[in-house]
Amino acid sequence: MTTIQLILLIAAFVAFLLAAINANVPRVNLIGLGLALYVLTELIPVIEKL
Repeated sequence: MTTIQLILLIAAFVAFLLAAINANVPRVNLIGLGLALYVLTELIPVIEKL
């Protein structure tokens, strides 16, 4: 696991935590942001192989 993947996973976790406690963040879908960051961590190894 690279450092970038770790940072993205931590950011996704924070987004999910903020969504769980109903943080009032205007114009940001926190669950969507967390899912996008998680998927990006899964895509990084595939992109690196290209």
